[in-house]
Amino acid sequence: MTKKDAVQDYLEAVLLQIDSKEERFYSFQHAYGVAQCASLLAVKRGIDSDTAYVCGLLHDIYSFKTGYTPFHAINGAEMIRVAFKNELRDIFTEEEQKLIKSAVFHHSDKEHLHDEYDEVLKDSDLLQHWLSDKEKENCICERLLKVQAELGLPISEIPANKITAEERIAKSIRYNRAQMADIAEELADRKIEGIRTDSDYKKIIRYYPEQTAFDELKNGWCAAFVYHCAILAGLKLPIRQEPLYITRFAGVRAWYEWGEKCGFCFKEENGFKPERGDIVIYDNIIPEENKPPLTPWHDHIGIVLSAEEDSLLVAEGNVDNKNVSGIVKRSKYKNIGCYLRIPEDYRYDGWKYDYKTGELRQSPFSI
Repeated sequence: MTKKDAVQDYLEAVLLQIDSKEERFYSFQHAYGVAQCASLLAVKRGIDSDTAYVCGLLHDIYSFKTGYTPFHAINGAEMIRVAFKNELRDIFTEEEQKLIKSAVFHHSDKEHLHDEYDEVLKDSDLLQHWLSDKEKENCICERLLKVQAELGLPISEIPANKITAEERIAKSIRYNRAQMADIAEELADRKIEGIRTDSDYKKIIRYYPEQTAFDELKNGWCAAFVYHCAILAGLKLPIRQEPLYITRFAGVRAWYEWGEKCGFCFKEENGFKPERGDIVIYDNIIPEENKPPLTPWHDHIGIVLSAEEDSLLVAEGNVDNKNVSGIVKRSKYKNIGCYLRIPEDYRYDGWKYDYKTGELRQSPFSI
């Protein structure tokens, strides 16, 4: 079996799980169309066409699998990282894996320049969209015009009212801390169970694309609950931090490390007063018999609903690791590690960093 055959089998196993016939057809068409365009551009630009073809096949794998499109490029690179250890193990060299993950990670950032496979994938993505629907104005941009010129194709005209990336960001729904508390309160009160038949639970873990997600999160989905509530409240975060971090927001560690890095961590002894919508990270609150050995101190997390003088009312998923959500009264003076208060104007910027090096990279695209 060739490398391309292995990836096609992996891709098609995902695509065949898409319920909608129309969406399934579009997904096949787009994945294989981008792969063909990438192979063509790779030949023309003197790089390996098979590697470019694989990048095309895999570029939207995350959204195909989960149906969730925000940060699908960044999340796709994370999904592929795991696949290279499992379904696609021992097929690609370390260097090939790095090239593929980088191309997928950066393919949504059409406004900046990255490495050659990254650029081939971005251009192929636009080209396939344009070839499938030449009236689709949102794909017509300077980058597409450059590819059209490179291939000797008719040059499109950029719409006068073309929306820039900055304008799209400005118009996007902003995170609302009070709304997150409202969502968390409603969901926690439903007594969601971490079982396959609970539709609310399936929504909570939908962001994690691996088949093993259900088993891995069983009795350990408090952080996944917080992530789900935050996403519904407008917070824009991929499932994993910048490419050089090893933790996902399905774990408390990721929330703590991210909060520390961003300056969002606070403690009451420093004068901080928790409010509705803050996130609380607990310090060894789960009984030893209810958690795995060697669990770190940050063993549980929830969303504050109210704060009294000596207590908190908290919405939690997986209360006390017993696999059910709930609203719990907690002491403010026992087992509190820290609080996170996320600014409502927060904007994730991990996409600005180069996947291969972790260094800031913002070279603008221009014709």
